Amino acid sequence: MPRQVDSYFELLGHDIIHGAGWEPTTRVPRADKTAPLPEPEHGLAIPGLPASGGSCQGLTRGPEAGQGHGSKNPKLDTLLSALTYLHVPTLSKLPRTLSSSTRTPFVLKLNTRSLPVPVQVHHCTMSSSSSSNPSTQKPASVDTSLQGSPTGAAALFASSHSSPHPLKLYGGWFCPFVQRVWITLAEKNIPHQYIEINPYHKAPEFLALNPRGLVPTLAVPTSTDPKTGKVKEVKPLYESLVLCEYLDEAYTDENTYGDRLLPQDDAYERARCRLWIDHISSRVVPAFYRFIQHTPDKPYTIDEIRTEFHGHLKAFAKEMLDASSPSSSPGPFFLGDKFSLVDIMLAPWAKRLFLIDHYKPGGVGIPPSGQRGSEVDEEIWKRWEEWYKAVTERDSVKKTWSEDEQYVGAYKRYAEDTTQSEVGRATRRAGFTLSTRV
Repeated sequence: MPRQVDSYFELLGHDIIHGAGWEPTTRVPRADKTAPLPEPEHGLAIPGLPASGGSCQGLTRGPEAGQGHGSKNPKLDTLLSALTYLHVPTLSKLPRTLSSSTRTPFVLKLNTRSLPVPVQVHHCTMSSSSSSNPSTQKPASVDTSLQGSPTGAAALFASSHSSPHPLKLYGGWFCPFVQRVWITLAEKNIPHQYIEINPYHKAPEFLALNPRGLVPTLAVPTSTDPKTGKVKEVKPLYESLVLCEYLDEAYTDENTYGDRLLPQDDAYERARCRLWIDHISSRVVPAFYRFIQHTPDKPYTIDEIRTEFHGHLKAFAKEMLDASSPSSSPGPFFLGDKFSLVDIMLAPWAKRLFLIDHYKPGGVGIPPSGQRGSEVDEEIWKRWEEWYKAVTERDSVKKTWSEDEQYVGAYKRYAEDTTQSEVGRATRRAGFTLSTRV
């Protein structure tokens, strides 16, 4: 599944798209040479731009747009430069393009306003390359000292699920995206087999399921022999949110697997949950990585990224403070007393906040009670602390957590901004923009 970067209207701003004369269309004419379009080779997809072959939704040029390469319409240049920087192969298929050699440093500004480039990643992978530019990749100094297995409570949980089972989770103890799925399995008490993947020596049977070598990957039994009950076919699923939703939808007997993780009797509440899952994935998580990967040579200060990170946490806490609905009842979680998929999506990074305190000057820096400014801010941060305490002490979160010291070692390269994980490299590619949208 290609990694998504939010809708293209939000990627570069509605004004840029329309200012450049591009319009959404239900069919891309072959005359414009925009169909069929190949899958993006770097796993990036912009909704609205096709990610695979066929005539489907895309962008076509409006009649009022400027002409030529970079001479008539600076907004169009900005859009095309951005797409080129992201290495989206569909760029070469668009009616107007810039030179393929164009590479715009991705802190884009238009009308003095920084343009956010949210990059959503829902998996972990390790790379032996030190460059995000495929044309200049060089071998990297890979940190093979990464502890190869979970410790503490997570080791006990993994051991208790080490016996062969048709449903298998391939994961890595260090990966927060894996922990999302692990929490879901623990929360619903779903029988499974956990298989720890060495990020530098991936087993052939794992790569056969997922050639990209991404974790988490779930091996799902899809066919069994009716006579013997033996599994005849196993198919892979990956991307953490997809896996969590699959597990919640596939294991629905509440007597066996507990409450559903999304509201089932209120379509609006279910949609609201998904909106705030998107907030976590497109705002909170990317800001976490920009925060922990901050170094003195970055074009933004540690105080600027701290302020932005606080803003995303406060928006989440304010939603919990303000929300009232039939499916909500008093309690510390996003849906009151009901632990939900929204809580699971953020829990792994809530547990990892101590790493920012460990590595970055000033730490997370949430102001103490009585020093938070307005009365409203006091209430918002109080609600955040209530949520944080309840989630980090949740049994399913604690039993999927290794010892703190192990994460300190694993995240050293994030703190130095030398990590070669996909999310680390995506953070460097996307750069930084001060915006409430990122």
